[in-house]
Order: sequence, then structure tokens, then C-alpha cells
Amino acid sequence: MIKAVGVIASNTFREIVRDRILYGLLVFAVLLIAVSLALGQLSFKEQTRIAINFGFSGIHLSLVMLAIFVGSTLVYREIEKQTILTLLARPISRTQFIVGKFIGLSLVIFTAMVLLALVLLFVVLAIGFEMSPSFFIALLGMYFEALILLSFSLLFGTFARPTMSVVFVIGIFLIGHWLDSLNFFAERSKSDEFMLFSKFINTIMPNFEIFNWRAAPVFGDVLSLSEVAFALTYTMGWLMLVLSMTSLSFRRRDFV
Repeated sequence: MIKAVGVIASNTFREIVRDRILYGLLVFAVLLIAVSLALGQLSFKEQTRIAINFGFSGIHLSLVMLAIFVGSTLVYREIEKQTILTLLARPISRTQFIVGKFIGLSLVIFTAMVLLALVLLFVVLAIGFEMSPSFFIALLGMYFEALILLSFSLLFGTFARPTMSVVFVIGIFLIGHWLDSLNFFAERSKSDEFMLFSKFINTIMPNFEIFNWRAAPVFGDVLSLSEVAFALTYTMGWLMLVLSMTSLSFRRRDFV
């Protein structure tokens, strides 16, 4: 099983690395980091903050777009080209196929994050930023979020066209960052129906603000180990749930 998953993951990794969209996103993020450095020149006192904010925004958007746009086509492309029939004719289960695809793209996302982080790190160190562990923890939060989005992209990719999958996952992304605001208004509302609606949405949707640590390096905030451990547990829980649903959906799919 491990060997089969590893083969699919490595093939997926090589396939995506050769895809032009990856390099387009990397160039976009690097340009955003360069723009942050240029804008920082307008306000010397705020130069470091602007550089980190823009840099993290570029990395965050790149990881999110990789997870959504590439993830939504991974399974559908195999089905559309009928290569899935050749793969499943071998001693590979459908669950192994899904897990292999997930691991392959998650490695691509991790590689892109590391490369962009090195560029940002070079920029902010050059302008006198004092490095702290929160810089790397902020990156970890972005990666956790991208993994959850990737799992949803694979889920929708098993039964919907890429365009619809992208729309669905972008919706989840937006709602996931809106949940704290929803909870804020629900707490101040006297409507029981609104409170019930808020609890329902919080139950069925991941809260991505849990991973939003991008301001910590700027203000020197120290993130506790328990906070990071909770985020990791939260991520693993959602991944197991969504990937199990993906495997179930894929097993029920008929390719003939």
C-alpha cells in the first residue's frame, strides 16, 4: 500500500512541477514581495511591516490557488483522459489513488511555500527584520489551511467539473474566514434562529482564522505550543473527515 501511494504521489509531484501554472503563481508571489519592498521605501518606519504583510499575502494566495485550482483538476483530468482506467487496472485501490494524489500535491505546495519563504526571508533580513519563531509558525498556518482546501478540492473533483469545484472550494475558503465575524454578530443577536444558524455553519465549515498567524511576526507576538498543537489536531481532523468522504465518493464513481 505504501509503495503504491508513493508511486502515485511522486508521479503527481513531477506532473505538477512541469505545469506552467505553478511557475505563474511563483512569479506572482515573487512580484508581490518585490512590490512590498518598493512600497516600504515610501515609509521607512513601516518598511518591515509592509514587506512582511505583502510577502505573506503573496505566499498565502499562491498556496490557496495551488490547492484550489490544481487540486480541482487532479482527479477530473485522470477521468477525462481515461488514464484512471489504466491506473486502477493495476493493484491500486481507489483510496490509495486519492491519498497518493493528495500527498503529491501537498508536497508541491510545501515546496512552493519553502521557495517563496526563502525569497521573503532574504528580503526582510536585508532590511533589518529580527527573525523569530513566529515567522515560521505563520507559514505553518498557511500550509495547514492549504491542506484542508486541497482535501475539499479533491472531494468535489470526484463528482463535479473543475469549474464548479473551484466555485465550491472558493466558497468554503471565504466562509472559513468569515466565521469569526458570524460568531461575533450571533453573540450580539437576540435571535435564537441566528444563533442556531451560526452553530450549524461552524459545525459543517472549517474555521480558517484559526491558522491566521500572519500578524504575529510583525508585532512580535509569541504563539503558544498549545495553540499550534490545537491547529494541528484541527487540521488532521478535517483531513481525515474530508479525505474519507472523498474516498467514499470516488469508490462509488462508475468510469465505464
